[in-house]
Amino acid sequence: MISSLDDSPSVAPATGLAALDLALPLLHSVGISGASRRLRALSALSGSLTDALGPGEAAQLVELQALSALGATSAVVVTLGPFPQLPSGTFVGEVLAPVLRVVHAIGLPAELRALLDQLPLEAPVPLAEVAREGAPLFLAAAEDLLRYPAWGAAMISAGAAAAAIVPVWANGELRGVLGLAWPEARVFDEDERAFVLTLGVMCAQAIMRAHLRAAEQTASESAMIAREVAERANAAKAHFVATVSHELRTPMNAVLGYTKLIADELCGPVTALQREHLGRVSATGEHLLDLVDQLLSHARIEAGEETVETSDVPVTMLVEQSLVLVRPLAEQKGLHVRVEGPARPVQLHTDPGKVRQILVNLLANAVKYSERGVIVLTVETKGVEANQRVIFAVSDTGAGITPEHHDQIFEPFWRLAPTLAHGREGTGLGLSVARHLARLLGGDVVVTASALGRGSTFVFSLPGSR
Repeated sequence: MISSLDDSPSVAPATGLAALDLALPLLHSVGISGASRRLRALSALSGSLTDALGPGEAAQLVELQALSALGATSAVVVTLGPFPQLPSGTFVGEVLAPVLRVVHAIGLPAELRALLDQLPLEAPVPLAEVAREGAPLFLAAAEDLLRYPAWGAAMISAGAAAAAIVPVWANGELRGVLGLAWPEARVFDEDERAFVLTLGVMCAQAIMRAHLRAAEQTASESAMIAREVAERANAAKAHFVATVSHELRTPMNAVLGYTKLIADELCGPVTALQREHLGRVSATGEHLLDLVDQLLSHARIEAGEETVETSDVPVTMLVEQSLVLVRPLAEQKGLHVRVEGPARPVQLHTDPGKVRQILVNLLANAVKYSERGVIVLTVETKGVEANQRVIFAVSDTGAGITPEHHDQIFEPFWRLAPTLAHGREGTGLGLSVARHLARLLGGDVVVTASALGRGSTFVFSLPGSR
């Protein structure tokens, strides 16, 4: 009778047991000595245990080999607590868990197998004694079995007359116990004892490998689940940001529209002071709309919803359209924006809206962090024909950035320390959005030069016209 962990008949794995099926006839060939048979058994077992087996399958291979090579009629493999063992002092609930657990058994009556499972370490049976002391037991006759009265009587009732119980060691630690039984008295010579002890070591190593493989698979599955959960959370966050940002635009456009109507005196005359206040309301509203647009762009990028709509467009047009939005901000701070362009017209085949957004982000960032001096936008081409690239370089005379922050400035929502960013509002998304959009267009945005108090240069490159 064969018992497994679920008390259903064991099904041999095709890989490991197939190898044993080929080897077993050789082990019983006429003229092969016991020592030679055991040596071949170890060789066959070693090869079989390299397969990807589960813990119960590995234990079953060892048991079958022991039964075949030694003529035993029953075998059981138990582990000491969880396998691999919990760290020393680990509690399960409120109680330490030093119990023996059956991994696999062959030839044991169901009632005897059930008696051995969840066996306390202090139990008066040889498997528990070997687990406690780490020394093997070889019980050569029925009277030796009866040194453990209840267990011995149950074994004799099941047809056993001799038994060998050996520790299962792995990585220098006692991991469990292998038990074998024979139907008649037996003399355990030195070679046979060594063979059984070796089986115990091989059993432990095989079960350890099986558990490590299972742990790796579980970890991989857990990581996949965590990644999917994170992706869903990011998608939900991006959707939320996009929805809220979109809802913010509607009332802000209304505020700006009514502000312009009042400033244009369509509702009656306004004083100079009122016009000044209306100008500040309008400027603040435009700034808030710019922040909302940055959030919308970031949300679309995070959700993977940003699309590219390409067309042929002159570089000069893109530059002029970008400067229309940035020059008023620069003039308010007394800054001058200068453009240094190529000697001949340059065409781009790209998404004009995204290029404008990138240029506006870079120029507005330069204006934000500069208190005086000149903002320079340089446009040049490199390469020829299909390999041509258009390079936009934005240089400022602002606060600058320390080298250790050159990568961080492109992270979403990252901003300079308060002492450096004092009075400069923003979401911390401008450079992040600019880089993502540039890479979406086949280009990139990088900082090529920056130092504290000496300004910065950001370079935006794009493929040329096709």
